[in-house]
Amino acid sequence: MAEGVAMVDLRSLDLSSGAGTRLDLRVPPVALRLGGQDYTTEPAEPEVRLDVSRSLAGLHFRLRTGAVLVGPCWRCVGPARVEVVVDSSEFQADGRTGDDPFDEDFDSAYVAANALDVGLWTRDAIAEGLPAMILCRGDCAGLCPTCGIDRNVATCDCAQPATDSRWDALREISERLAGQE
Repeated sequence: MAEGVAMVDLRSLDLSSGAGTRLDLRVPPVALRLGGQDYTTEPAEPEVRLDVSRSLAGLHFRLRTGAVLVGPCWRCVGPARVEVVVDSSEFQADGRTGDDPFDEDFDSAYVAANALDVGLWTRDAIAEGLPAMILCRGDCAGLCPTCGIDRNVATCDCAQPATDSRWDALREISERLAGQE
């Protein structure tokens, strides 16, 4: 595989109705900025499998890849690695012109001027496949809000903050529900 390919010229595929092709590509490095932190993927240029098929209605695309997102943990700021598996599909209807308003049923956001932006699609698909929080491990204890010590490696003697008594009723319900499970 050669250097990362961001765009695929759809005219060069020359697919007739019912035909399809499979392309194994490398895309440019994927970099994301989430919560003010920078994340990259390993490998730097992810390998993607792109299936393109033509029907009477238009072009169908399927993108599959896997990567590891690397960057800071959201709780302790230590190194975090999150595996992401992507299996995404898009469709581009035939007969659409640049003057037609975008319609998510007929247009792919990644197709313009007979070219498919595989790099942008890969980046977006990886971002969509991320968990709600990027953590170094599932039970990350985070940093102490008072002294800043990493609670995963040490304990601190900071006083626990006083709780707001208005939340006591909900806390009791939560404890009862946790005891029933």
